[in-house]
Amino acid sequence: MSNTGRFKLEKNEHFVEHLIALGIPYERARIVDSMRPNLELTIDGDRLTIISFSGDYKQESNLIFDQEVDETVAAEMTIKSVAKRKGDNKIEIYSRGNNGEKGHRLFEFFGETMIMSLSNDLESIPVAKRYYRKI
Repeated sequence: MSNTGRFKLEKNEHFVEHLIALGIPYERARIVDSMRPNLELTIDGDRLTIISFSGDYKQESNLIFDQEVDETVAAEMTIKSVAKRKGDNKIEIYSRGNNGEKGHRLFEFFGETMIMSLSNDLESIPVAKRYYRKI
C-alpha cells in the first residue's frame, strides 16, 4: 500500500472546534476549515516530506523518521517533531511546542483514502479528522 503521493482534502470533522481549543479565533478557524488544500507526502529513505498547497500558500515540513527535528508549522511557529512508521498504512508524528504542549498527527492510508487525525495531550482539545482522497 502506498502512503505517498498527492491528496486532496475532502472534508473535516471537529476541525473548527480543535482549532478554537488551540486558541485560534473563531473567524480564522472557519476560514481555515473552509480551505481544501492538497497535501503531498514523499518518503525518501528515512526522510518524510509533507507539503500542503492551498492557493498561493505552501507549507513544507521535512522530517526524519525516528529522529527529533525542528518543524515549522502554522505561521512560522517552530515545534519539535518525531515521525514514526507504524506498519504498512500508518505514519505518526509526535510534536512538542515551546510551552511543553504535546500534539499528535496520525496519517492512516486506506486504498485511495487518507485520514489525518489531530490530537493533543490536553483532553479539553477535541480530536479532529481530515479526510483526503488520492489525486
